[in-house]
Amino acid sequence: MSEKRTMELKKAIIDWLFENKNAWQRTNACREYFRPYIYNSDGNYLIGGEEVSEFITSADKLIYG
Repeated sequence: MSEKRTMELKKAIIDWLFENKNAWQRTNACREYFRPYIYNSDGNYLIGGEEVSEFITSADKLIYG
């Protein structure tokens, strides 16, 4: 994934977290929303998918403590 697309994805994740601050199990809901960037159809990590998943966790902790 290019640096520009990576930054766009990170921004989209952060925007999603802010827009869904009251979502039940917010981190899991965010992972489900961005599932095509994390997992393949078999449920295995895509290349870079684990990093996306970890970014979601880190961003949520940074924003909401």
